[in-house]
Amino acid sequence: MKREPTHLQIANRAFEIYISRGGVHGHDVGDWFEAERQLRTELQPKKRAVKQT
Repeated sequence: MKREPTHLQIANRAFEIYISRGGVHGHDVGDWFEAERQLRTELQPKKRAVKQT
């Protein structure tokens, strides 16, 4: 089952991205989309390797 990040998780990650860029204004939408992308990648279920016999 695929989990989606919460609004709060996205907001916190977007703020981290903003701070990591030196707090430069004007990139809020891009930061938000990047935060969503990062969190969705992190929350994806890990694929288990199938052992070949």
